[in-house]
Amino acid sequence: MFNKLHLTAVFLTLSSFSSTTVAEPTDAVLSDIARMLPGTYTNAAQLASVDESTESFALTTIIKPMSNPALGETLYYLEEYKNNDPSAVARIRIYSFVLEDGVVRLHLLNPTDVEALHGAHADLSRAERLTPEDIQLDRDSCMLDITRLNDTLVARMDSHTCDVLDTWVDYELIIDQAGTWTCYARRLQSDDSLAWLQMPTFPCIRQQRTVTILP
Repeated sequence: MFNKLHLTAVFLTLSSFSSTTVAEPTDAVLSDIARMLPGTYTNAAQLASVDESTESFALTTIIKPMSNPALGETLYYLEEYKNNDPSAVARIRIYSFVLEDGVVRLHLLNPTDVEALHGAHADLSRAERLTPEDIQLDRDSCMLDITRLNDTLVARMDSHTCDVLDTWVDYELIIDQAGTWTCYARRLQSDDSLAWLQMPTFPCIRQQRTVTILP
């Protein structure tokens, strides 16, 4: 059974990261997010390492900064689709980064009418017209704290807090200079065993940035 601590240790070893978190002013962290997060990402290189018969799929993620004061001050629109088919939308979400208790946190905003936003990465005005009534905000227990490890940003959800029925969400997003690692799973409350994994072949999906969107 893989676990979050094991995965983090693997990433730190592979990337030669220090295990010491470097304290950074929150405005610097927000500046790094604006510089590193927007772009187009694919997992093509990771897929090339496995046989086509495995339970895996191409995943393209597009992240763009957006403006909608009704939803928050620091927002990013995310649209994700499978198998290089923009019509096969897997996820649409708005990232809202906020400063709380001296820490930058990521709140996840979920549009209630996802279909109406298909392709909105090419026309952000559709997302920028959303009202709070068009959004389902994830619970505070599902927000992610942002920390910094050298030149890498880590957004981590606390263990056992974001519960879904008899499971809890195990989620971590790592942003580095070349792309992202996304570790997304659900575990049973009873014994932490794996109940669901976003991509069964890979405990964490590695996506390389193919297009950078400058702030």
